[in-house]
Amino acid sequence: MNRTASTRVVCCLDGLDPAYLAAAETPEWDRIAATGTTGECRGAVPSLTNVNNVGIVAGTHPGEHGITGNTYFDREAGEQVYMEEPSFLRCETRFERYADRGEAVAAVVAKEKLERFVGRGCAITASAQSPLDWLVDAVGEPPGIYSGQASRWVLDAALHLLDSCDPDVLYVSTTDVIPHKHEPGSLEANAWVGALDEGLGSLAARDITLCATADHGMNRKTRCVDLDRVLAAEGLSGEVIALIRDRHTYHHQNLGGAAYVYLGTLTDASATIGDAEGTGADTGDVAAVADRLEGIPGVDLALSAAAAAERFALLPDRIGDLLVLGDRETVFGSLEDCGTGNDRAADTYGNVDLRSHGSHHERTVPYVSNREIDLAYNAAAFAALDEGE
Repeated sequence: MNRTASTRVVCCLDGLDPAYLAAAETPEWDRIAATGTTGECRGAVPSLTNVNNVGIVAGTHPGEHGITGNTYFDREAGEQVYMEEPSFLRCETRFERYADRGEAVAAVVAKEKLERFVGRGCAITASAQSPLDWLVDAVGEPPGIYSGQASRWVLDAALHLLDSCDPDVLYVSTTDVIPHKHEPGSLEANAWVGALDEGLGSLAARDITLCATADHGMNRKTRCVDLDRVLAAEGLSGEVIALIRDRHTYHHQNLGGAAYVYLGTLTDASATIGDAEGTGADTGDVAAVADRLEGIPGVDLALSAAAAAERFALLPDRIGDLLVLGDRETVFGSLEDCGTGNDRAADTYGNVDLRSHGSHHERTVPYVSNREIDLAYNAAAFAALDEGE
């Protein structure tokens, strides 16, 4: 241990849209803000768990850290791959840099996939999905990660870890099952916010420097657009990657507001999209397809890889020929799988009723700190605390 100040603690409160805070009583959040500051900042796009948690841990944007979705398409293998292994990281994390200078880093998270991502440089890592025995002995058996209580267990485990191990740096990441299932102001949502608030208050009572923020917000979605069917209707072929897709489908049914489209060839007589190996698409053709997709109801933006990389600081070789983002009410996915009842071959969209994220409409998130900081992006949370040392 090489402490120069109190323990720096960053909490990523998964799915904590500002609307949930506005609809609930948060005395501990307010108490923390009174000694420091609170406000709203921006997360990364796509507004997804993997992308933003790694952004916070790495302290940078997806164009540098390399995580551009929960899933990506491996062009060489010709298959979709879960982006959940630390080997996907393209840069050193802040945790590794802290460890290199002799600081002890610890992390406790809800999901095992995040434990693998944040583990580099950590002396201790734990998750509610695969808890350490000594944490279970101290805090109790964690609830299932699809329960609202899982987030409170993570915060309680973080408090015990802080008290028993006295790390220099501590990272905490909860789970978003409640905001996926319940609207702001509901009994379930307010109970979840209350549990988060109490957990933050317990941490803030210790001698720590704290910043709590979120990875993404959440919106009610009422329209599902099947981009595979849209492409077919437009005479196009290609691979559509729903970027929210991961192993935890109970939360979101793999329906989110962002997708990458890897274009193949036109099936009509107009032109060819992409080269013979399917490794990229002609710039002019991509622009034409983007224009056509932006005319589809529910599609807010259809950006070429170059435009998407520039606008949202993404890694060009980890995204499709197009990034497609939905409007506030729209998710992308298969109509056969999303239970819309619209399964006719001619249908390209159907009605849904769920809460999800992924688009640029869920990138605004809250933050609070017991220090006076000005946080523009959630990925700068650790840097903001370091500057206050």
